[in-house]
Amino acid sequence: MRRLLAVVAIAAALGCGSDILGPVQTVDGQWLGVQNGYSVSFNLAQNDTIVTGVAEIVGIGGSGSGTASGTFVYPTLTITITIPGALDVNYKGAMSTTQAKIFGKLNGSGFNNLEVDVKKK
Repeated sequence: MRRLLAVVAIAAALGCGSDILGPVQTVDGQWLGVQNGYSVSFNLAQNDTIVTGVAEIVGIGGSGSGTASGTFVYPTLTITITIPGALDVNYKGAMSTTQAKIFGKLNGSGFNNLEVDVKKK
């Protein structure tokens, strides 16, 4: 029993750190957000102000994945998500100045200013 309590205490102590990274100036890498019943993930590459990559949107009604392309001019990210067989979805957000997080909204293909913020992984 003591061993079990020790393992639980160690696991709790290890889990107490913040999972949000400090501020960043680029959108390179993996981003994930779960909010308002949707999960949004991006794997982005940035070359100067041009952004490309892949994106996935998951909700109660289903999921879709496709390509992402657009621009990032600090602090604003503007990308279009092209999912085969669906209308394009636009994501526009602003980079936080205090953490690796983008405060953004989805528009198009049934979305109307749906807020889904993403954090860098």
